[in-house]
Formats: sequence, structure tokens, C-alpha cells
Amino acid sequence: MRPNAVKKQSVQYRVWNKQQCAEVANAVFRVLERTGCLIQNKEARHLLKEAGCFLSGERVKIPQTLMRWAIDSAPSAITFYDRFGKPAMKLGPYEVNFGPVIGDTFILDIETGEKRRGLKTDAVNAGLVCDALPNLAWSSAVALVSDCEPQLADIYEIRHLLPHTTKPVMCWSHSTKNLIDILEMFEVVAGSPENLVERPMGICLICPVDPLIHTDNGLSQIIYASKKRFPIVYIAGVSFGCIGPITLAGSIVVGMADTLVGLLISQLTTKGTPFVVSKFSDNLDMKTGTISHSRPELLLANAASADLFRYLDLPFCLNYGGTDTGALNEQYLFDIAINYHHGYLSGTNMNFALGALEGGNSSCLECLVLGDEVISYVGHLIDGIEVSDYTLAEDLIHKVGPGGNFLAEKQTSRHVRDFWEPSFLVGQSHEKWTAGKRRIGNQLRERVKKIIKQGPQNPLDRRTIKELDVIVERAEKQINS
Repeated sequence: MRPNAVKKQSVQYRVWNKQQCAEVANAVFRVLERTGCLIQNKEARHLLKEAGCFLSGERVKIPQTLMRWAIDSAPSAITFYDRFGKPAMKLGPYEVNFGPVIGDTFILDIETGEKRRGLKTDAVNAGLVCDALPNLAWSSAVALVSDCEPQLADIYEIRHLLPHTTKPVMCWSHSTKNLIDILEMFEVVAGSPENLVERPMGICLICPVDPLIHTDNGLSQIIYASKKRFPIVYIAGVSFGCIGPITLAGSIVVGMADTLVGLLISQLTTKGTPFVVSKFSDNLDMKTGTISHSRPELLLANAASADLFRYLDLPFCLNYGGTDTGALNEQYLFDIAINYHHGYLSGTNMNFALGALEGGNSSCLECLVLGDEVISYVGHLIDGIEVSDYTLAEDLIHKVGPGGNFLAEKQTSRHVRDFWEPSFLVGQSHEKWTAGKRRIGNQLRERVKKIIKQGPQNPLDRRTIKELDVIVERAEKQINS
């Protein structure tokens, strides 16, 4: 017996220690207490005033004690469920999950490779592909739906996504009015509102638009989702030197303050509402004015944010999945390998934006398949090595002796499949590579087409689909009336 012995420790990466996290957290609290923020929603202002905040018009200053109460009130761990009511994704300390981008304007056509706007069929295909990839924890429609009434794009995405995936689904909404319809569709698939609360199978993405400004629309959605106890991820995106300080620490303070205000509103609405905090770090290319997702500062700031969120004991989401390149090429593979590796090392609960290209402007289903492979590889890489009498194998080494081999040993046959097995990243001869038939892009495209052709492996029943259609038809009539 070896008291306190550690047999296996996974590889981890930290930027800030506990003392530094405390310093940054206190800076966030001071900003909210001293500078405050603009709250553009009347109901949210009422909640904050009743809780003891200081209001001057839309300007609200939040006492540190109230912010700490909200952090303590929110769940420190969340479990999401699949369509069958089985646990599918856990968020908590060092629980790591990866998932696709949502809301990209464009998508690369699976047949032609050309960039075009997203369609309803892309939502269907995205659901099928996400569902088929074992290392993606949740599903999304990936690209915005354009072949419908623009005001109903969010509703159509969920209508075409839910029948084609069993995994938890990330959604977004134009408005609270649309969110009501979207959550009703989730309730239909879950079987009842009570089932959805008990076993959440979706999460609603909401974003503050400008730093320290919380819009009427966004806060209204937070309040409605919180009343329904539907999980929320409130993503504050802050670019260095533009809408946030150019220092990484200062940028993190602004983004952290924003996401925590969303957390506070949710807990004042319904204490215990599942809430995922988030701070996306963005490099701003000062030469072009565009956002960059292929720079090391993004990874460093994300890892530091992960340290801070863990210090606060809150589930969190970070942008560890994108790239600046607009194609599935060598830069894309380099970027996602670095991103996913850092996502794992920093213990990020939700690594967001797999499949995103051009800084989140376009997307690609083949990228999801390749990403699934890289996630699998990196998962093995950071898993650590067990040290025990069994793995040290001294007796077995003695038994085989000098010059022997271990091929026929029981330990070898028992564990030979523990090693990582590639699907696409395999060695190829120069002749096969130059012939083009086995190029990785072609293999990925073939895999996507095969998944789409197979269709849903667990289709929804006709009655449930009909109920979803009734909700969509009602929304259409309201738009046209």
C-alpha cells in the first residue's frame, strides 16, 4: 500500500496561480462596483434595484457582495442529456468537451467547395454530421439559414436540426418571441417542460454586443430562459485594444465583467438556473481591422480565463476552435491542432467553434470530421501515463528476459487497442498522394457524404415532427399577419 500515491495524472496547463486569479477577480468586482454597466432592459433594472444595486438611469453599479452571491448561487457543474435522457455532456472542473460553431454566414458547399450562404439542408446535414462524430459533445446548425424569412432563421435551424441529432443542441435567437417558440420545440422533443428542466438537452447562446452594455433584447432572453430554467451561455467577445484594453489582463477583466452580469440577472430571475460563463478573446489585426483567430495571444488569454473561471467554480466556454484561413488547408490543420491541444490542457468545459473558418465568417462540414480526428489524437496525448506495479511490468520483463518479445503476452493482447488508431491521418506513398484519390480533403468529403446519405440513425417519430411543424407554421403566420 502506498498512501497518497498518484497512479496517473493528466497533462495540465496553467497561466495564473490562485493569488493572481484572486487579483483579477477582485479587479472585475471593482469595475462592476465603481464603473458599472448599462442595463437597457427595464425588468433587469428592476431586479437589480430590488437586490441593492445603485441605478442612475440605465447605468447600474453592482455591489461586490451581490456579485459573489450570484456566483455562489449558480451551479458549479451542469449535466446535459441526449434525446433519450442519458447523460451526454458534463461541465465541471477539468471536464473537457468540444462542439461546432454556430451562426456563420457562409458554408463551403460539400459538392462544389464554393463558399455560399447557409440553407435549411445545411442545418439537416450539420445535425447528421455532428451526431455521427464521437468526439463532438453537442450539435448546432453551423451556418445561418438564408432560404427562409430572415426573422425566422433561428426557428428553422432548430426545426431542421432536432430531428437529425440526438446530442444536446446549441441554439440562438433573434428575439424573446422567437426564443419562446424554440424552447417549446425543445419541450416537445423532451416530452414535457418538466422533462426538459430535469434533463436539459440544449443551451441558448446569448451575447452582449458592446463592452459593459447589456441590451434589452439579450437581457430579455436571459430572463425568459431563466424563468424556464433553460441553460444559457453568455458569450462576451472582447478584442485586444479595440473594445477592450490592449493588455491581455485588462481585456479579460472587461469580458469577465460582462459575462458575470448575465450570470447575476439569471440568478436574480431564478436562483440555480444553469449558466455557462464565457469570455472570447479576439486579436484585432490593426492593419486590416479584422478579427484574427490564429494568434498565440488568443490561446494565452483563453487559458488564463480558464484559470479564473475555475477559481470562481463556474462552468465555462471558450473559443478554441477557429482559424483565420478560409479553406481546409495546411494552416487550418496547424491552427486546430494548437487550439484543441490548448483547449484540453487548459481544461475548458466547452471548446467552441469547431468548423469555423475566416475568423468565424464561414464554416465547413469536412472540418468537423477532421476536427473529430484531431480531438481524438490530442485526448490520447494529454491523458498521462499510469505508474503502478502492473504498468511497470517488472515481473513480465523478468519473465521475457533479454532479447525476448512481448507479442504473445496476455498484457499485450489485453491493451493493444488502448493505442490511438487514425482514420485519416495515416501515412501514404507519394504516388497515392499525388494521384489525388487519397488526399485528405477527398477522404473527408467522402466521409461527410456517407454520413448524409445514411440519414438519421435515430429519427424522430412523425407525431413529434408534426408538433414541431405546427410551431413553425404559427411563427410564420405571426410574421405575415
